[in-house]
Amino acid sequence: MSCEKKLAGNFSRPCGYKPKQGIVAKWYGNIEDIDRAATTITNKGTKVTVFTLKAGAKIYPADTFENAHGYEHSLTIGDFGNGYIHTDMINVAYRGEDERQRIQEMVEGAKLFTIMKNVDTGVAGELTFEIAGFESGMRITEDVLSKKADGGVAKLKLATREGEEEATAEKLFLMAGGVSATETWIEANSYVPPVPAS
Repeated sequence: MSCEKKLAGNFSRPCGYKPKQGIVAKWYGNIEDIDRAATTITNKGTKVTVFTLKAGAKIYPADTFENAHGYEHSLTIGDFGNGYIHTDMINVAYRGEDERQRIQEMVEGAKLFTIMKNVDTGVAGELTFEIAGFESGMRITEDVLSKKADGGVAKLKLATREGEEEATAEKLFLMAGGVSATETWIEANSYVPPVPAS
């Protein structure tokens, strides 16, 4: 029996097919750096089509290996209505004193949002970007640094604070020009560590 015949009806899969999906890259930033007046949200608050940061602000790549990141949300029912609690796991490759300073800012109470690059390399091959913590932000709840001979990774856990639930789950991030325009925006707004003087 061929691989294509193993699934019923119109569903089939090629020989050797291995579905792969999930978060493959992540960036984080401070919600205080969002220029909300210049940012456009559509689809009942579930989609960001124009994302603008304040002058000089950047997002910061969490540079670790693929599929190292995690995220979940849950609906909570409170006294004043329903809302979403986000829990985000960021693995940050240690890159010197600037990274240490940003993590310290989180510890001191900075509220963060994260941008997730999600991929499904199955038959559809979809690529999407999503933003978590866009409305009220998430605060750090855990910071564990693991050092090895070839570097160190800080495993950070962020969560929505009780009483600050967001109205929506993670928001779709899709600029007017589509996925390529979104990727261009991310590249243009990402922090690049300075090159050390030789």
